[in-house]
Amino acid sequence: MKILGLTGGIASGKTTVSTYLKEMGYPIIDADKVSRKVVEPHTEGLKEISHFFGNDILQSDGSLNRKKLGEIVFENKDKRELLNKILSKKIRTEIINQIEYYKKQGADVLILDIPLLFEGGYDKMCDFTMVIYISKELQIERLIQRDGLTRDKALKRISAQLDSAERNSKADIVIDNSRSIEDTHNQVIEWLERNNLMLEK
Repeated sequence: MKILGLTGGIASGKTTVSTYLKEMGYPIIDADKVSRKVVEPHTEGLKEISHFFGNDILQSDGSLNRKKLGEIVFENKDKRELLNKILSKKIRTEIINQIEYYKKQGADVLILDIPLLFEGGYDKMCDFTMVIYISKELQIERLIQRDGLTRDKALKRISAQLDSAERNSKADIVIDNSRSIEDTHNQVIEWLERNNLMLEK
């Protein structure tokens, strides 16, 4: 089984590419879904987060208020690092379990959709890595439109991640997502074909 690590900066369009790959039939491990799973009500993950960050980050039904927590950690590097420390091992364990599941299922190619692919060292699990890229200005513009953020808050969220030039330099392929969706899809298809990663129909 070949593993393709998929990543990109916030608001770069990684989810667009991940959705496209899923529609093509590729199995996907989505780190965002995994991170939600490990902080569901009554999990150890949620108990630890509420212990360190207080009950203010909980909704009235006991679930995590992700928006509230996001506002806290993107404003404070130490708190962001604390959150990553609490959750990283739990997320990694779940991702490894899912990889083993797909191996047993006989999957030919598996997509690891992980925002912090390089930061978390997940690239070492991958045979190939793909970065979805747009310019910083376009990133800011899309973040403001998508999440209703101020420019200052958008910049803080972008700067909380790996610098795009460094991320791009680590990748096997960089997909430019600044033009049309069709153009992005074509770049993805071309690279998959070139590396014999297209699924047999």
